[in-house]
Amino acid sequence: MNFRFSIFDFRLRTALAGLLAVAALGIGSCGYSSKGMYNSSVHTVAVPVFANKTFRRDWEYKLTEAIDKNIEARTPYKIASSKHADTILTGEIVDIQEAALTTRFGTVLPRETELTVVVNFTWKDLRSGRVIMERKNFNRSSTEIPQIGERVMDAEQLAVERLAAAIVEQMQADW
Repeated sequence: MNFRFSIFDFRLRTALAGLLAVAALGIGSCGYSSKGMYNSSVHTVAVPVFANKTFRRDWEYKLTEAIDKNIEARTPYKIASSKHADTILTGEIVDIQEAALTTRFGTVLPRETELTVVVNFTWKDLRSGRVIMERKNFNRSSTEIPQIGERVMDAEQLAVERLAAAIVEQMQADW
């Protein structure tokens, strides 16, 4: 048997393998789409200050500001007033929970705490009145470890930023 291959044989086999791979992708698509991640009919979003049903002050302002920044930075949408917006994102902070994850040995003082912010929010199309999305008891958490210099304020800000980013992720178009 002669096992010599010419350059022509190699190129032919490579081209054939490439064609088979393309055909396989065309037949059994993996779910990829050229469709955008966001609704192209929406251009602007109004985000009034979220209501705050908790006793913690100023959280509604921090969360609303973080949502505005995330929308502007991570979506094609622009922030607008309610009078000029295509859609409106409204919500309320319903709970802020703080729990000790671990305690210091021999005491009941927390070594590590977890802060969870819970919200309800609705995204509505102002042109049609249709609710685009609604979430209840939507939450995100952050942890704080005081002995390594972390402050409660740092954990609070991180929880707000995580929650804002997660809310904006929910604004992606349904597939």
